[in-house]
Amino acid sequence: MTVRQTGQFGDALIVFADIIGSSKYSAILGYQEYAKRLIEFQELFRSLGRRYFPEPEDKTVDYCHVDARADEGIVFVACPQKDRQEKQARLVMRAIEFLYHLKARLRFRSAPESGDAPRRFDVGAGVHWGPVVLTISRENNRSTIAGMEGYAINYAKRVESCSRQGEHSAILLSSEASKSLEFYPIVLSSLRGGLKGIDENVELYEVESGLFDHLELRQDDEDDGLLIREAERLCREPISIDSQWIKALTVSVLECELTGTDIPDERRRYRNLQYKMAWHSAKEHDPILIYLRGRECRESKQWSREIRHYRDILKKHPHFVHARLLMVKACWNLAQQPSEKQDILFVRDIAKEFLERYDHFLNDEERKEFKSLLETTANPDTKKRHQQAKGSAGK
Repeated sequence: MTVRQTGQFGDALIVFADIIGSSKYSAILGYQEYAKRLIEFQELFRSLGRRYFPEPEDKTVDYCHVDARADEGIVFVACPQKDRQEKQARLVMRAIEFLYHLKARLRFRSAPESGDAPRRFDVGAGVHWGPVVLTISRENNRSTIAGMEGYAINYAKRVESCSRQGEHSAILLSSEASKSLEFYPIVLSSLRGGLKGIDENVELYEVESGLFDHLELRQDDEDDGLLIREAERLCREPISIDSQWIKALTVSVLECELTGTDIPDERRRYRNLQYKMAWHSAKEHDPILIYLRGRECRESKQWSREIRHYRDILKKHPHFVHARLLMVKACWNLAQQPSEKQDILFVRDIAKEFLERYDHFLNDEERKEFKSLLETTANPDTKKRHQQAKGSAGK
């Protein structure tokens, strides 16, 4: 005989995700095609969700539930309180990585698209971390965690209902879920939403951008292969990107491929594709793409340029710890140079950036002056000859 009863208290990661504009799709696609697409969504949510949140080995101490019904998917992961601080940050980050991967797989489908009807699903999501009560199933003198109950589940659903207010990824985090992410390369933007029946003015956080290097991409998965190829294409043709969240997805997919190979040429190729995306527009505002610009400057020891990029990020996102840390390191590297050389390095770095990235803004005379400046700063003897020539002309 199976007996269910309430058991210990714990904390839990709770994720709700549903299809944006579901009623629109049902009207346009027709009932049969819409039902087929819903089943595909449900299967994808379950299979991909299990990559990120596998079945626990010991169900007497852990609980993980991944499921999808109709146009909605859920992830519940219970965490005993003694493990709370250790696991919270990683679980919340895994949820965000999973949701980005899910959005990408819905966006870049291998199935053929036809007609004028909008056929690419997208999801909005809410992520919450809160206290729950675990329910225990007892059978044949063995107890396992069978589920969880609590106010936190309702709260997470209300967070998800606000996701349509987002301007970036439509992935919203509660304040409790966001607190653990400061040491990850992820940027959040705040917004205020009304949680129906709970509070009409709550501060929530949308994932604006991020560099996700633990996406569960599999080489033997045809759809993941398509996603990787699409990421490479978009880095070569960034003008075709029409949604903000795809920028972070694209460079993150390449980051995973880069860290997953030991072949120098392949690593270099992925890195160059990332930088091509990062430098595509002189008016780029995505904080992770600007962060990648800083990383490239660090690799080439152009510290003044590196500092400038991190400063641009921190003006808008002062809590982005990764940028703050690297800015301090860049300032230290620059401080090791003599004061006169610091000024020269600053001018050199700006000139080099123009020649490499914005050459089309320069006329022939300016281009010649910039190249001469780089030659002078790169070779001290050249600088001395220029100074001597000026002195002789003055006499």
